[in-house]
Amino acid sequence: MSARTTAPRGHHTPATARIQSRLERMELIHLRELCAEQAEEIERLKREVDYADSCAEMWQRGHERLSEHLNQGSADAHSIGLTQSGELLVVRTGAMQ
Repeated sequence: MSARTTAPRGHHTPATARIQSRLERMELIHLRELCAEQAEEIERLKREVDYADSCAEMWQRGHERLSEHLNQGSADAHSIGLTQSGELLVVRTGAMQ
């Protein structure tokens, strides 16, 4: 009988076991790098969200102050509008009927 040169199904020869081990290490390194990149991206996106929230709060406070100022001591009520192009304007509350 001749010596068996291939490992039975599901078993590794020493050479294939080394290759499998090397591939698993490479996969683990790749996954760690991917996780690190994604963690950096998540942190960047969190900073962007915080900045956007801050900007939105600033605009809201500015709108409230401007609205209070416009309506102080005035018989006509005014509102602040925003055009589609982003321009701020003041309108009388009943003017758009």
